Amino acid sequence: MKKSLFLALAVLIAVSAEAFAYVIKLKDGSLIFARTKYTVKGDRAIITLENGTVTALKLDEIDIDGSEKYNKENFGNVVAIDTPDSRKPTPAPEAPQPPRIQDYIKQNKPRMELPPSASEKAATSATGPSFGTVDPNLQGAFTRIFDGAGITQYKLTNFRGKTGLLVTTNTEEAVFNSINAAARALSNPTSRGSATTITIVMTSSSGDTAGTVEMSPEQARQLVNGQVSAADFFVRNVAL
Repeated sequence: MKKSLFLALAVLIAVSAEAFAYVIKLKDGSLIFARTKYTVKGDRAIITLENGTVTALKLDEIDIDGSEKYNKENFGNVVAIDTPDSRKPTPAPEAPQPPRIQDYIKQNKPRMELPPSASEKAATSATGPSFGTVDPNLQGAFTRIFDGAGITQYKLTNFRGKTGLLVTTNTEEAVFNSINAAARALSNPTSRGSATTITIVMTSSSGDTAGTVEMSPEQARQLVNGQVSAADFFVRNVAL
């Protein structure tokens, strides 16, 4: 019975590793976790994100050589399965192993509602200063506001201290709804103390780019107070 359980666990880990098999490095230094390597259509790179959402980026935004180097250096880590027949002492490693892609995915999991556990904090410190955990107060505010607005395909990220929001928007109305929801989340009392400017990246489920905007706490306040409409904010700040 125990051997069957360990075998099933090994198969599950193998399948999970294949599902998140490629990291795309952008020229600005940020990373995108994808299921497979992107495909090229014209001047666009078509990407299937880890949650299954298909999106697109301009090909010239991707650090192609850097992506290949990153995947070559960081993939291929073996996940050891501890079984009763294989519990033998092993010598301590001579040098720290490179961080695993599974660790990055765990640290940036979507819609986190609770503060990170002690083990998660330890994993974060082990991967270096580039990757951070989204502030739990901010994450909680976004979860409540976006769920209440019926927006389910979104994710908050933190890279080098910068907060990003990835959201799927298939219509013009969805774009404006996402902007208004983000403004309410940034202005929510529970997110105070973690005021930050966020970068909102919007794409359609078919992979078309819907635009990228940056929103500061002050701009969020103006949107919530009706001093500026979501449409005006989008037109003034969008970067395609």
